[in-house]
Amino acid sequence: MFRAILVSLLFLVACNSTSFSLTSPSPTPTPISSLQSPVLGLQSLVSTLRVGWAYEAYPESSFEKMRDDFATMRANGANAVWLGHNNPGQVDVEKVEPGMSYAVYAALQNENDVLYHDARAMADAVQRALDAARATKLQVILPIGYQIQMGDAWNAKYPNDLRLTFDGSRLNFYHSGYTASPYSPQYRADIIKYYEWIQTEYVKPYRDVIVMVSLADEPMGGDYSEHAKNEFARRYGKPMDALSQDEMWKLGEFQSGVIVDYAAWSANEWKQLNPQLPVTMSFHGGDTARRVWGLPDIEKLFSQTPDNFIVTFDAYLHDDLAAKPATPDEAAQLKLFLSTLGFYSLVYNKPIALWGGVNAWGLAQESSAPLELADAVTNLLLLYDLPERAVGNVWGIFAWNYNVKQQGLENYTRPTTYAVSAMQIAVERAFPLLRTREVEPRAREIAIVTAPRAMYNALANSKASDSPPEWFDTTPFARAFANRNATIVSSAKSLQRARPASYFVVAARAADLDPDSLAFLRARFDDGKIILTNDAGLAEEWNVPAQRWEEGLTHLPSASGIIYIFEPEWK
Repeated sequence: MFRAILVSLLFLVACNSTSFSLTSPSPTPTPISSLQSPVLGLQSLVSTLRVGWAYEAYPESSFEKMRDDFATMRANGANAVWLGHNNPGQVDVEKVEPGMSYAVYAALQNENDVLYHDARAMADAVQRALDAARATKLQVILPIGYQIQMGDAWNAKYPNDLRLTFDGSRLNFYHSGYTASPYSPQYRADIIKYYEWIQTEYVKPYRDVIVMVSLADEPMGGDYSEHAKNEFARRYGKPMDALSQDEMWKLGEFQSGVIVDYAAWSANEWKQLNPQLPVTMSFHGGDTARRVWGLPDIEKLFSQTPDNFIVTFDAYLHDDLAAKPATPDEAAQLKLFLSTLGFYSLVYNKPIALWGGVNAWGLAQESSAPLELADAVTNLLLLYDLPERAVGNVWGIFAWNYNVKQQGLENYTRPTTYAVSAMQIAVERAFPLLRTREVEPRAREIAIVTAPRAMYNALANSKASDSPPEWFDTTPFARAFANRNATIVSSAKSLQRARPASYFVVAARAADLDPDSLAFLRARFDDGKIILTNDAGLAEEWNVPAQRWEEGLTHLPSASGIIYIFEPEWK
């Protein structure tokens, strides 16, 4: 049914394409009531959905080019634009993804710096984009950092302030560069100066335009630097290497919270600078989030960040290189992930923003199984429908990416399964649809219960600091419950909020669950709720006779070895 509706929508798009502007704005764009200044406060900012493209402010792009692009976007339904981040966080006027970062700021402080002119060109491009957004009445999300990167000059000056793996080597995600330890006093002192500069140079002059600052893109991983070890000892009362075997979970708990600490500290610093401006970090929503996570702990991004922080994830149907084929499992994992994000948004009263993949990478265009135009629109609609169905608060939805080199609608020269003009029409037709869309909340059917202690133990045992170990895999659950309103819960608070669920899938050993969670689940079992698990220890913990445990239920083994216990009609 959903696919049929989508095809009908796209047919209407094609039929009406002659009246839909691709090259020039309509003379009288519809006023957008959500064009409010950040000084009005967070509540007024989250009341209206932001929709639009992500867009690179290239140094070679003129103000007129940006203004015309933005005018077309706005006329066709966008009310915001997410400027591109500086990936990696270095100074290079020729780079694929330019933007603001600490390294750009640092080079601008000295006109004799060899990177000054490149930094000036990059900063000026961002300012032109802000001017163009102001001229076209588009709101702007301004990124100012990538991961926790400070640039080569800072790294060379402060080599002992970089993040390390357990074996003492420097962390280097995607070979994009080294990252600072968020616990380093030097890092914190320097980044605060940078934040103050951003507030003075960009936020204040463009307070009518900038509605959110993105502090970092794709921060992830752990930290075994001396600064991290000092913070661990302060927090737990003993060094990492002095933990007994039954205390090792503390090491995993700390590592799963490194990026959470980074997000919370950064947001609190901004709250002191400008308490009325929301901030965010855009987290990686690929395999290490939707399938297995831990670096960071996703629920803690909601529970431990301040109220000025909006949680953002890229959430593509295909979140991998363009040459890798899209798979049904990716889509199933995404659905469960989006429902879970919506649930956490509800539980912690925290808005979320999401990116959809509508370009060559997000649609696997160089692979043997590329996605199509309809999949791009499906991606955008899922980003709204599934979190809203879970009663989450969706702050914004953005299409990645309009003009990024090697990926975007512009600046991509390889064959595609779609016509570029048709993709732009379809995406920009989706913007007003999203802004007026109404989704009925749906009763939560399934709560998949995980145990944080299992994640902590796995992280501690693996000493991982870049990607999490295989402590839990959402894939079999995503496959089994693709058409059910399911969510993952991993804390006592979210478990309590999941009480109305009809079914509880216990994806953990009884030994890893805390007493309160065990008592909660036992009460649900006694209430007649169906508990789905393969852990015989849970029945033993509750002293439930095997006959009662299995009576009237059907066992279905999965590829992962988990045995779901279903009602017969679910077979």
